[in-house]
This record gives sequence, structure tokens and C-alpha cells, in this order.
Amino acid sequence: MAAGGIQAVSGLVGSVSGLVVMGSGALLVIAVVIAANLWLRWQRFRAAAPKVEPNTVEASAAYRRYLVAAAWAGGSARDWDHSVRPVLAELVDLAVAERHPAGGELRGIAHDLLGPELWALVDRDVPRSEDRSTPGAGRDAVLRILERVEQDEH
Repeated sequence: MAAGGIQAVSGLVGSVSGLVVMGSGALLVIAVVIAANLWLRWQRFRAAAPKVEPNTVEASAAYRRYLVAAAWAGGSARDWDHSVRPVLAELVDLAVAERHPAGGELRGIAHDLLGPELWALVDRDVPRSEDRSTPGAGRDAVLRILERVEQDEH
């Protein structure tokens, strides 16, 4: 009977030590998961921090608005009409008003400057499209409009 009691004690010791080892392993896994989670959160936080100096052009709301409009230029007709056209119309109006301070019919001057094809892409009176499947005018059209406005400078 003494031999049976020794086996029972050694089985108990073996199972307790097994539980301790498994518990330690589980704690190690939990610690690694927590450390990885914290590291990933820190990386996201660092990446999300603005890298723009305050009081610069890049920090202005208007600059960000122009960048967003440029990004939508490659989208659908709806994207163009709702995001790109208003910003381009504003830029063309500002450029024409700056170069022709005497006044006059600025819309007519802008129409003459851009021509009928490009003016149709900037004209605020054109009804807005809700079509998400038809491609918009595209980035090339934005570049042509901006080039035409810049040519007016010279």
C-alpha cells in the first residue's frame, strides 16, 4: 500500500507542476499579446500624428480641401460634380478676379479663357450628376484647366 500512496503523491505533484508550467505558458502568451497590441497602437498613433508644421500652406484647411478635390478627380461623374467642380470653379473665379481687377463679367472672361469644353467642367450652373457608374472628367481635365488658367498669367 505504501507504493500506491507514493504513486498517488507523485501523480499529484506531477499534475500540480504541469498546471504551473501550463499557467506560466498561458501568462507568457497573454503578455506577448498585450505587448504586441500596445506596440501596434503606438505605431498607429505615431503614423496618425500630423507631420505638417503649423502656419504653413500645407496646414491650411483650403489646401487640404484642394487635395481632397484632386483625389476625387479620378472618380465618377457624381464625384466630379459634387467634389471637384465646386473647388475648380472657386479657383478659376479667384484667378480670373485677380488677373482682371477692373471687374467686368468674370464668368464671361472665365468662359473665354477656358473655352467651351473646359468651361462645361467648371460651370456651376451645370446640374449635378448622381451617376456613380460613369467616369468623371479625370485628372487630365483638372491639369488642362489649371494650365489654361496659368497661361492667362503670362
